[in-house]
Amino acid sequence: MRADVKWVRPENLHITLKFLGDINEESIDTIAQKLSELSANHWAFQVELKTIGAFPNLKRPNALWIGITKTTALEALHRGIEEGMSTAGFKKEDRPFTPHLTIARVKGMRDYHGLYEKLKALSDKDFGVCDTAEIVLMKSDLMPGGAKYMRLKSFPFGK
Repeated sequence: MRADVKWVRPENLHITLKFLGDINEESIDTIAQKLSELSANHWAFQVELKTIGAFPNLKRPNALWIGITKTTALEALHRGIEEGMSTAGFKKEDRPFTPHLTIARVKGMRDYHGLYEKLKALSDKDFGVCDTAEIVLMKSDLMPGGAKYMRLKSFPFGK
């Protein structure tokens, strides 16, 4: 089976808590201040990785993901980031928060049937837990070979 997918490199796996889009350099200090204040008031917590799925769906996927169970801590962090970024001039997200790890981009449907069957068999799998320790402000540049991510600043949880 040689499905036409581009797997995300392990070092690029992340949970997007808020996508800011194109920002100017002057905004980084304001964003950093808000994230620093927010992270100082949160405890580190664990996220549970469960299920596998695709956007928009497994039959016609663009992206493959592993779901993350919503917890009180994760939802509070997401709400805090939405609130903080809205006071910094960023639009609040209209869609519900769907925490996930994107694991692959589907480039085409060639040989996808075999992969689909394997993914379907994993749809209820428990993939374990991961510890969280910080919020990271990331920059992403879309390149022909996929997105290139760069850590701009990190904000460790303070409690």
